[in-house]
Amino acid sequence: MQDKHIKALSIKQVYAERIIAGNKKIELRKRPIGMELGDLVLLYETTPDSVIKGGFIADKTISLSPSKMWNQYRHIMGVDKEFYDVYFESCEFAYGTLIHQSFSFPALSLKQIQKLCSGFVPPQATINWREDWYIQAEWLDALHKGRNQLMQEERLGEQLSLLLP
Repeated sequence: MQDKHIKALSIKQVYAERIIAGNKKIELRKRPIGMELGDLVLLYETTPDSVIKGGFIADKTISLSPSKMWNQYRHIMGVDKEFYDVYFESCEFAYGTLIHQSFSFPALSLKQIQKLCSGFVPPQATINWREDWYIQAEWLDALHKGRNQLMQEERLGEQLSLLLP
């Protein structure tokens, strides 16, 4: 049994590596994708890699016009202006989830994930991690560490029942 605060996010390897290394501190999307403060977001690196080997604790999600988002957060985006402009070309809003803390984990390939997690399909954007799916101990440690830190900062309420032994 596990809790509802774990999600998997589809992401290109280069951006996953930048998040894990701490060079990218905001995850940008064209629409909100359901990441909430204190969630553990597993980075599912898309093909050809098809692996989870890192993740982050989500901070708040913000929405701004693409130009305001660039002006305020360009120094932590981990993308260049040309890519950014093309990506948000016809968008009224840019959505960014700030990264509270990032982690690297023992790698799990798509084949391993599908063996351990019945019915797993790589996410198009994000998916909630199902209660009957496998969880690495390192993921739980990261989740507890991140949520406890957010609670100590008084940004997150008490955890009522994350995981009971």
